[in-house]
Amino acid sequence: MKILHIATDDKFVDHALPVFEKVYPEANDVFVFASKKPLKYVELNPDHIETKQSNYFNKKPKLGKEAYQKYDLVIFHCLRCSTYPELANIPEDTPTIWLGWGVDYYVDFLHGIPLLLSDTQKIYNRLVGNKPKRQAAKLVKRLVGVLRPRSIKIRAVERITIFSPVLPEEFGMVKNARTWRRFPEFASWNYGTLEDHLIKGFEGESVTGKAILIGNSATYTGNHAEVFSLLRELQVNDRQVIAPLSYGDPKLAAILNAMGQTYFADNFEPLMDFMPIEDYIAIIKKCGYVIMNHVRQQAVGNIVIMLYLGARVFLRQENPAYNFFRKSGITISTVQELVENPELLNEPLTQIEQAKNKAIVSDYWSRERAYERTRMLVEKAFAMKGLECPEVLPETYR
Repeated sequence: MKILHIATDDKFVDHALPVFEKVYPEANDVFVFASKKPLKYVELNPDHIETKQSNYFNKKPKLGKEAYQKYDLVIFHCLRCSTYPELANIPEDTPTIWLGWGVDYYVDFLHGIPLLLSDTQKIYNRLVGNKPKRQAAKLVKRLVGVLRPRSIKIRAVERITIFSPVLPEEFGMVKNARTWRRFPEFASWNYGTLEDHLIKGFEGESVTGKAILIGNSATYTGNHAEVFSLLRELQVNDRQVIAPLSYGDPKLAAILNAMGQTYFADNFEPLMDFMPIEDYIAIIKKCGYVIMNHVRQQAVGNIVIMLYLGARVFLRQENPAYNFFRKSGITISTVQELVENPELLNEPLTQIEQAKNKAIVSDYWSRERAYERTRMLVEKAFAMKGLECPEVLPETYR
């Protein structure tokens, strides 16, 4: 069996490939679609790097049909504008899997959900939204047919066999967002395992301080500005505030860095440079409290790490991740609760709550569960096409 993984230049593919390779040894090829070489985030050696760019209105496959005919299964790691046109050249009897990240379905199919809070929206308008050229481009797209590229993506999704979003709850959200001629079947799958990616080298450890971690990246959907303002209103001036800003929009990172320095002075620690995961965890392990102000699902890996380490995590109540973790039995708080009861920033989880959270995430994101989910994902994709999947004996991946 041969499996083709289509990805963009992002760190997540490095977490995925070892899992697939363990379950299906020597069966995986990786094609990375990137704007340029060398790759910035992907560390593995892809079998092919595609750098040909297409304009907004010319969404054509970059690889010919013959490139896909030798593969039994094609997996899309995030369905980006650079990759979804490829569905047109994949044989219809070849199973396809879409491993969603959030950015690929919130923007196109869940765009009716307002993701930015008021202060962040003002920053966005200043940096991005109100630029004359951008407004003109938006108008042109509407006039000449903005639905054409989106309709191509809709048709692409309707050809996919399996869709696995980050959270099970998001499958229904996307499916019910519009009327589809056909919609993929659901399967559960997650990036990364605790042992190999998320807490490797920090097994059994716990948070060591009362610093506050805000967000996971320099993205507008993190709504950092509102959290900074809240902490300033609460006069949190004796705590270290850590904000990862190495990933995302550099202009937003600069503004958030300046805002953090103004509000918290020497207590503010922005993480401006991309770093190895072990160095990152060594820093955020100081954070006994975590505030993720996203309206949508985001930063799940960071949340899992901090739950494992025993931090009190605050998510927005409307964030689908909040219900997911709560239904899983995890002790988790909401940002709205923090607004009503600021003393929660001085109340660490009890040892019983920490132990329970650690046990739940250790099971759900374990290596063994990842291998099992991978096998079930691939088998279901073949079954949906009426095909048999090569059997994998348990000893193959244990």
